[in-house]
Amino acid sequence: MIITLVVAVGTAVLQVIMKGISRTDLPNKNHGLTRDDALFWSDWIVAASLALAGSVIVAANQGEAVPVAQVLASFVSIVLGCSAFPFLLRVFAYGPNARIKGMGWIVVANSFGILILLGAVVAGAKVYDWA
Repeated sequence: MIITLVVAVGTAVLQVIMKGISRTDLPNKNHGLTRDDALFWSDWIVAASLALAGSVIVAANQGEAVPVAQVLASFVSIVLGCSAFPFLLRVFAYGPNARIKGMGWIVVANSFGILILLGAVVAGAKVYDWA
């Protein structure tokens, strides 16, 4: 699980660096980055979805027992992360100018995304009985 966290955060840092290098400067700034460039929750939820689905499919093809309760809980959290959570962010975290209201909302969104990713990793580990 620690490895997943390190890879996710490391990837996020590299994405910000690449975005910073590839963009021209914004007016009155020395860079082209915006607050939205610090949002990675959607990347992490999609990664969780693919990782968990892949684990379950491979385990089923190999005839392994899949822990239904844990995998179901992960799938429910992924579905909510792909449907209800984006809607709630739109309602509460974004202003009328379609910009996120502050760094606190970035932390909330990314924390939710990383929790779903880590939950999917734990569920995938349970599928293979690694944990």
